[in-house]
Amino acid sequence: MRSIRVPLIGVAVAVATASGSALALPLPLSATAVAAPRAGAAPDPGSTRSLPLVPLAGHERSAAPGTRAAQGLPRRDVEPFSMVGVVWEDPGAELHGTVQVRTRSAVTGAWSAWQDLDAHQHEHAADPGAAEARSTAVRGGTAPLWVGDSDGVEVRVRAEEPGERGAAPPALPRGLRVELVDPGDAAPAAPGEAPSAAPGDAAPVEGRADADPQDDTPHDDTASGGASGAASDSGTEPTPGTGTDAGTDTDPGAEADAGTDTDPGAETPADEGGDAPTDPTAADPTAPRPSAAAAPGSDAPAGPLTPEESAASAANAGLAALGALEIAELTKEETEASLAAMGTDGGTGTDGATGTDGAIGTGGGTGEDTASGPDGGAGAEAPAPVAAKTYIGPRPGIVTRKGWGADEKLREPNFLYTTSVHAAFVHHSATGNNYTCAQAPSVLRGIYRYHVQSMGWRDIGYNFAVDKCGKIYEGRAGGVARPVQGAHTLGFNSNTTGIAVLGSFATTTPPAAAVTGVAKLTAWKLGLHARNPLGKSTLTSAGGNKYAKGTKVQLNTVSGHRDGYSTACPGTKLYAKLGTIRSTASGLQGRP
Repeated sequence: MRSIRVPLIGVAVAVATASGSALALPLPLSATAVAAPRAGAAPDPGSTRSLPLVPLAGHERSAAPGTRAAQGLPRRDVEPFSMVGVVWEDPGAELHGTVQVRTRSAVTGAWSAWQDLDAHQHEHAADPGAAEARSTAVRGGTAPLWVGDSDGVEVRVRAEEPGERGAAPPALPRGLRVELVDPGDAAPAAPGEAPSAAPGDAAPVEGRADADPQDDTPHDDTASGGASGAASDSGTEPTPGTGTDAGTDTDPGAEADAGTDTDPGAETPADEGGDAPTDPTAADPTAPRPSAAAAPGSDAPAGPLTPEESAASAANAGLAALGALEIAELTKEETEASLAAMGTDGGTGTDGATGTDGAIGTGGGTGEDTASGPDGGAGAEAPAPVAAKTYIGPRPGIVTRKGWGADEKLREPNFLYTTSVHAAFVHHSATGNNYTCAQAPSVLRGIYRYHVQSMGWRDIGYNFAVDKCGKIYEGRAGGVARPVQGAHTLGFNSNTTGIAVLGSFATTTPPAAAVTGVAKLTAWKLGLHARNPLGKSTLTSAGGNKYAKGTKVQLNTVSGHRDGYSTACPGTKLYAKLGTIRSTASGLQGRP
């Protein structure tokens, strides 16, 4: 006798059969089946459902050599989700073809038109040979797409037509699966920010599920982490500025870069081989000593933090209290005073810094990276103190991981650092533009969950994110002022930082607020390392499709992803704004 489990809004119905055959007993999702959250109930941590794709009827193999049947998922009812992507087994395999989805709104019951997923996500990844890239958990995949509260899905994946790439078109990658991501409850609202809207009730079912419900394989939420075209642009966006954008890659203020990357594969886990201090002030005695619970009216939540939350928050010691939801914005004068108070102003403060990595020196020293990481390991730069002639932009307000609701148990526990930050790469997330600014934390939680649980990365790949309203978010854990190594620009993740603007900007102009947000962030972040946003930086490739491993490349200090890798990212329209970002950031740093 065999037992069959059928999901029913959190209730499993066991159906015993005398035969060994599987019975698919899909039960409809009714509008009354989804209960409203109980008052005082624990926040929904979110979930990911992974469904295998199958050959679609009517798409059998043709007579052309090498052609493969289209794969997909016929229209079916599913548990609520808000983000969707497609993954496959081999992270080195590329999908040459189209990946499209249709989803049903849980609010209106209407099905969307077919939407394209960006099938070229592999260039957003850890560098070749890095421990993160070598992990057996890593998979290939598309960019995820934000679709809002949905409870139905249909998928189709088609290989390129014969002749598009020669006589033998490549087969589709093996092990195709659709990932349905529920980002969970909204994070606590940042100061002055409205919380995300609650999901709507499920709509009456239009179609029938036609796959074995046992294939609804949820990822273990307690385990460690281990569209260029497409989505509609119907979301509310701020009105872009009316001024003309130079949008060029000219660098009138270009300067020689003092430091080059000598070890593009260098990785420094912050807590390997040592005991982690429990006091976040151990790495920085000048940091304010945080309390377990924040005072009333502060931007930090009351109550204890988990060990993982404490570690992530302590990485920003000296910038915000433990458990803070947001790092406060400062004026330029306050920024310089704050950094000077954390060290001594014996550095040169010039772009010809004496430090070995070109960063502003500390206390007249060499500037070598000897500061301890928040988990006790070495290799993380402390925020550089400011001297009289330093060029640095005002510190912008930054929503912390706690602020956007990151589940810190998903990621790997240690932090990964590179030597310094010589350049910033700008990306678009390719997740579509159909989100509101209040939903941005949910979008970010969805990307984080997709990167870790679906793609198999150690943490979210980007170091920072900027939403369409210009709000800045902390990305990969390890401290916003520290040189955290991300997985954003394959081949150039060492000595760089990756900034993703949430949205798709191949044909849509990015909002002026988002462009300004990136300029503010780069003015501050690059200023910590004595970098001129209008300048050039020499980086060493770790390998990619544009520059071979070991190639030294001089790039704009603020570059687009496509400058380091042959890709459409960050989209033509956002790429055209890099000139404005550079000049604005330089002005914010106070450069002549």
